[in-house]
Parts: sequence; C-alpha cells; structure tokens
Amino acid sequence: MNQRLLSAPPVQRFLRPPVQRAIVLAAALSSMLPIYACGDSTGTGGAGGGIVGSGGGGGVALGCGDGFLDPDLGEECDDGNFDDSDGCRNDCTLAKCGDGVLQEGAEECDDGNVDDTDDCVSGCVLATCGDGFIQAGVEDCDDGNEEDGDACSSTCTAGAGCGNGRVDAGEDCDDGNTNSSDGCVDCVSAYCGDGHAELGVEECDDGNGVDDDSCNNACLVNIPDDFGCPGTAAVVDPGPGITLGGNTGDSADTYVGSCGGDSAPEVVYALTPSASGVMTVEMLAINDDLDPVLYVETQCDGGDTIACADMTFAGGDEKATFAVTAGTTYYVFADGYIGTSGDYLLSAMLSTTVQGDNCPGIAVPISAFNDTHSFSGDTSLAQADRNGTGLCNSPSTKEIVYKIVAGQTGTLVAQLDPAYDASLYVRTPTCTATADQIACSETGGVGQPEAASVPVTAGSNYYVIVDGHSGSSGAYDVDFTITP
Repeated sequence: MNQRLLSAPPVQRFLRPPVQRAIVLAAALSSMLPIYACGDSTGTGGAGGGIVGSGGGGGVALGCGDGFLDPDLGEECDDGNFDDSDGCRNDCTLAKCGDGVLQEGAEECDDGNVDDTDDCVSGCVLATCGDGFIQAGVEDCDDGNEEDGDACSSTCTAGAGCGNGRVDAGEDCDDGNTNSSDGCVDCVSAYCGDGHAELGVEECDDGNGVDDDSCNNACLVNIPDDFGCPGTAAVVDPGPGITLGGNTGDSADTYVGSCGGDSAPEVVYALTPSASGVMTVEMLAINDDLDPVLYVETQCDGGDTIACADMTFAGGDEKATFAVTAGTTYYVFADGYIGTSGDYLLSAMLSTTVQGDNCPGIAVPISAFNDTHSFSGDTSLAQADRNGTGLCNSPSTKEIVYKIVAGQTGTLVAQLDPAYDASLYVRTPTCTATADQIACSETGGVGQPEAASVPVTAGSNYYVIVDGHSGSSGAYDVDFTITP
C-alpha cells in the first residue's frame, strides 16, 4: 500500500462534495502524490480505481446520484438525490407519464399502463365522469359531457331513457344504438308506417297512409312510370322523416352530378319540406353491386347543385345535409359510380333545430391518435350566440359548437370544408366568451376550406366553433383528428 496516501490527513479521506474534492487534489499536488482520474482503472486500493482513502478497498467513482450528468453511463439526468417523485428518477432516467411513478406537481396519477378504463387515464390524470372514457366497474357509461337527461347521466350512470341499452318503463325495446333501419327505432318496435325502412323487411317506409304514392301501405315500392324528371314526389315533415328505396338498375343513365354519376343509371326524387330547416338525405347501398353517388339540385334538369356526395365505395352509403325552405321542392338524385347499379334505401329527415347550437356543443371524444371524426352540418338554423376575436370577429353570425374531449396529448387538427364563407376558431377550457381563443382560421372566401391545429392535453376539453364571415352561413363538413 502507498504509505504517502496513508499519511494524508484524515479529513481528506472522506470528503465527497466537489469543492472538497478540489482541496484533496491540491493537497495531493503539493505532496507530489500520483493523481488518478475519477473512474479510471490505474489507481490503487480497489477494483473500482480512483483516489483511495486509508481504509483501502473503496474509491470515489462516478455513478447515478452523484449530481453529475454522465451520458456515458446511460444517464438522462442526475439531480444528486434519491427522490423518485421529482423530474429525475432514482435510476437517472427522466420521469414520464406511464412510468408508474407519480411525479409530484405534474401528474395526478401514474399507474404505469395505457388502460383508459381504470382510474388513471391517458395524460396521467385521474379518471372523472365526463372525460369520455368508461371507468370499468365504476361507471356505467361516459358520453364525454356532464348533462342529465340523455342516455348517460352527469354521474356516469345509465340514465333512464332511450339509448341506454335497457328497456325502461314506456319502452318497447332498447338496443342501445341509433340505427334507424333495424327492429328497434327510438325504443319503439319497428313497424310499417314509422317512417324508417327496416332493412331486409321493408322496401320503403314513407310514414303515411297514402297507398298510391312512391311507397304503398305495405311498405313496398310503387314502381313509377318514369324514374327520371320530374321525379318521384314526396313530402318530408319534421321528425323521423321518410325512407324510400328501389333499384337504380330499373332506370336509365340520363343525369350526372358534380361529384360523379356518369355512365350509371339514377332515380330522381322531388322532395318538398313542410317546414324550413335542415334536411339530411342518406343513400344506403343494399349490396356490393352499387357504389352510391348522391346529389341534390334546385331544379330537376339543369339546376344548381347544392350538395354532392361520393365518399364511399361499393356497398357504402352517402349523406348530404342542406338548408331548406318550407314548400320549396329539392331534387335528389340516387345515382351510382361508373357502371354500377343496384338496390338502395333513400332516407330524408327534416330538422327545425340544430344540434350544437348551444354550449357545451356536440361531444367528440377522441381516444386514439389519427382517429378521424367527421361531421356534416348547416349553420343556417343556428343562433348567433358567440363571436370570435381577431380575424374571427364576426358579430351577428350563426355558429355551431363542437366539444373535443382529448384522450391523448398531441395536436388537434380541425379541417372545415364549407359551402359558404366560413371561419373557424378554438377555445379552452370552456366555450364561453371569456375563455381563451387559442386558434383562429379565416383565410378563404366562399367555399374555401379553413383549418386549425392546436396542442392539446389528454383529459382536457377544447371547443371548436364553426362560424361564418360577416353574416355568411350554410352547409359544411368538418373533420377532427388528434395526431402525436
């Protein structure tokens, strides 16, 4: 053993802080001691190397917890303590959501998994009623809002009412879905004359007692003499609407829409709403023979196209939503993509109110990355309740609100495709005028798209307002996606 090291004053053998290490080094120099770098393998007195004290068998080596960041040792951080609840873990890795250790002041919980049905959901926040995630064993439901009166109450218990999947008093059935073409519609057993054609059972259902119109009293299609213009006439009342149907192959290829329908036969309908509002028309292909194309015009032959849909493929369905005026006839073309034809159902529903007109708006719980939620709407019947700031400042302009329940931390992308001069803005944490406006898009003119991208935190709510510029309103499509 090196006797010169043993002769070092005792106070130098056990010092650890950086300043005191410097004192030891200076003393060693003055005594002409050999100097060894901390962590090298050439020093005496221990397998670990380094400067060794008189006790032998132990050196001062760099390591996790010494307060010095050493990437060579695989350290992401080193805060010199062994507190596992701060930003630097005891193994010198950075704390993060999902590591199973609660980071004080930054996380409400951390259970070390990505299960959103337990009591700690994405973003390391405690599960709460209204976050859009059903907490297994605790909640019956979670529809992403805090409203009573719908199928899921403000306490996340299945409320008494249609849509909770349980047959309550006054209900014939309750299948827990919104499908209007099965055997249970609005919690009433389907029947001929309810306005909804039961798939595989009825050819059509126009909801009236007239036997010689487009759909007879046995819910069978009365085949018209001419499938083209002036179109098969039908009146659409507010409420459940009507369902018609047929086979485009019985007709001829005469018309084409702005988005498709060339080289395929079509059937024309002349629909007249009994009240002003918003009409939604949907065309459903019964089998894969037909790739549906749906368009709406103001005149049967040569009119302006006010809606056109060709988004799906063979066996799919197309939907168009547009504002209507009472007593005005709108011509709906049930067509097909090039060369296709077949059986279909055509439903038309008239609404005199607009969902999402008031806060909290239409709930859109997005639980996974790149899970796109698409909506069609029309601001024409909404009220002018809200107003953006900056370029989105358009007083006395009608708007519709969407409540985005973020299930992931990332970037919310909202893309608006309007038929009018629209604007789009985002608020958080509420949709009131006092909430922060964190994004605004008002760059295009009539029919030009608008888009907004904002960072979002899992468990937080964001309100996207589809508005207009200087009083402009109309139909639109909007998509919402959260990206990493």
